[in-house]
Amino acid sequence: MSGPASDVFITVALITGAVLILVQIGRLLRARMLHKTIRDAISRDNAAVPELLAGVGEGQAPAGLDDDRTAMVLIALGLALLAFAALQGSEDALRQIGGASVFPIFVGIALLIRRHLARRRGGEI
Repeated sequence: MSGPASDVFITVALITGAVLILVQIGRLLRARMLHKTIRDAISRDNAAVPELLAGVGEGQAPAGLDDDRTAMVLIALGLALLAFAALQGSEDALRQIGGASVFPIFVGIALLIRRHLARRRGGEI
């Protein structure tokens, strides 16, 4: 893979990696603030400590609950890559970028199927 197709693929990969890193940093900062609040409440012997500790587990959604949103973003990314490849007007670009677009589309479809099956089983994910 060389030329504009590889540049696009590398750019998409870098942007995706940057977004994932930013999301993880945001999660770490949220967890850090929550832990600091709980530590401060414990050190002051605050009466709200049991409520804070009880709310920690409630505030977290079960794993996989955002699968449908993630799936839609992946499918949109794959379709955007496919549309970009089609606009290039080159069979080589369509083959290379189109091939790369299949991966996020299939992962998105798999996540939607997983979410659908989980709902049919009663919400367990």
